Amino acid sequence: MELIELTEELIQSAEKRSSGQPYPYFIKNLKAIGVDNYEVKVKNHKRTYTSVTGEKLIIAGDLPEFECAETFELESVKAAIRRTQEGITDYPTFLREIGGAGIHTYVADLSGMKVIYQGPNSEYEYEEIIPEI
Repeated sequence: MELIELTEELIQSAEKRSSGQPYPYFIKNLKAIGVDNYEVKVKNHKRTYTSVTGEKLIIAGDLPEFECAETFELESVKAAIRRTQEGITDYPTFLREIGGAGIHTYVADLSGMKVIYQGPNSEYEYEEIIPEI
């Protein structure tokens, strides 16, 4: 794979190519440009992308900030994930729902093909496998 410098435009291009498709297509597009993982701050959508070479790209939050709950509610987290996977909720709504269920950050591990949802401290987390396409 050709290593490409991560830029906000490159990430936006991957988002655009994946628009309207299930989440695994976005992951496939990110992997194609050399992204190893990314972390999302739920409260404002600030994203940190890390390339396979360790290069980091930080994209400022672009959604209205809100406070995430301090109580981790696993079943509410799972329900919010299902709703967004089924196309019932949009992404900003998804962030508010998982934030309300106590998720403060999530990390998409592209090499491990999983998303790790993290609560207010490290003892609370939930992992979902990203399906291969």
